Amino acid sequence: MDNCMVKDSIVEIKKLSPRGVLILDAAQHLFYNLGFDETSLAMIINEAGGSRRSIYHEFGNKRGLLMAVIQRQVKTQSEILTSINRELDAKEALNQVCFKFVVGMLSPELMSLFRLVVQQVVKFPELGEMIYKNGPMTGILPLVDYLTWLTEQKVLKIENCHFSAQMLMEMAKGPLHTRSLLLPDKQASEEEISYQVTKAVDIFLHAHRM
Repeated sequence: MDNCMVKDSIVEIKKLSPRGVLILDAAQHLFYNLGFDETSLAMIINEAGGSRRSIYHEFGNKRGLLMAVIQRQVKTQSEILTSINRELDAKEALNQVCFKFVVGMLSPELMSLFRLVVQQVVKFPELGEMIYKNGPMTGILPLVDYLTWLTEQKVLKIENCHFSAQMLMEMAKGPLHTRSLLLPDKQASEEEISYQVTKAVDIFLHAHRM
């Protein structure tokens, strides 16, 4: 089986009613600022309106709300990867899209979500598995698709496009992701992100050149 084949490259999330969007926005705001455990359904309803029935109907429960918050952010990041310009050479295209992706990953919103998720998976291991399968594993598919195309065009030589896409993203995030996670007041500059991404892409292309 060709490890560079990919079936789908778009993260699909459930379409919400206007009330559901308000509930999701309120939940995200409260989760980020107060924490998951400290946020009650009553607090979400107080901020967004609606009722417990509205939440149960669209999200199932509070954990379902957390998954919806995660999936929305994954979709946003995934859409960045779908913007890869195939008319550019591989180096320029990868530098461009990885820069946009890392800027998003290091944003205060994504950092808050990451800290929130790490806290919750300790208590609910099954949640971690759900997030892993529906988050990073799915969100990276547009990049997998692009690497598959580069392989078919004989621009690069890649045996496992999914693994290589993950490795590229991890290198692109690099030490700045750890620093942003542990030192929230020290936000990475665009110059720092650009430097780190450029180095990551150079290493990646060197490893997979024909």
